[in-house]
Amino acid sequence: MKKTFIVLILLATLIFAVAGQDRIEWNENKRLTINDFKGTPPDPLAHQSLIAKMGVDTNLDDPEIKTLKTFNWQVTNYFYPNDSWILWTDKSRLRYSLTLFDMDEWMARELRKRLNDNREQVLLTGHEKILNEVRSEFVIIREQYNGETEYGSNPIGQMKWESKIMERLSSLSAYCKTCE
Repeated sequence: MKKTFIVLILLATLIFAVAGQDRIEWNENKRLTINDFKGTPPDPLAHQSLIAKMGVDTNLDDPEIKTLKTFNWQVTNYFYPNDSWILWTDKSRLRYSLTLFDMDEWMARELRKRLNDNREQVLLTGHEKILNEVRSEFVIIREQYNGETEYGSNPIGQMKWESKIMERLSSLSAYCKTCE
């Protein structure tokens, strides 16, 4: 009986370890590297240099959210390595991807802030309105970024946006989930 229990615990640990490898949570101390892009290369005729899947996930539909003091742990920014691919010879692609991941972290922190600032609304009517507002704002921000940096190819525009994003992340540090 004891051996069966130990085997079950080891199996569960292995399953959770393998399941966790399909995404990487944003972390200020661990930047993505080219080795994190493990997806299948696209058709060479497509002339793509990057496929990057990332996004902000929420866990706000659980009835237990009423007992939470903050919603910071309910919003997570992930990168999906197995669905992402990068042309490693083009260094601007990694920098562009890092910036997009940081921009998604900015969005996640802004969402955490607004959810916490509007706690009663979230508990009474849900989070969808706030989520949709933040996502709509960041579609516009990403379009501005892509235009001003030429999708990361303009080094001067890229540096300006990196500074802007770092300033915003710093100003929202109280809503960082993984910062120390």
